[in-house]
Amino acid sequence: MSKKPENINVEINEIKGKQNPTWEVVIPQKKSIGVIEKIAGRYRATTGKTNSVLYAKSLESCINDLLSYFALHEK
Repeated sequence: MSKKPENINVEINEIKGKQNPTWEVVIPQKKSIGVIEKIAGRYRATTGKTNSVLYAKSLESCINDLLSYFALHEK
């Protein structure tokens, strides 16, 4: 049984003052679903609820991976 596709609106907020470039991914209910950091040329996403770690080569793919993980495991 597959899930019906649904759009998820997100905000990507840059966090200043960190050693590495860092972004927070937030859904409309103002709930943070994860944090993305650029480390050694690749992007590391840490999920908000389970602290799982995902890696990607671009910021866009990292955001998509984080959203997919959220939709499948944390929603």
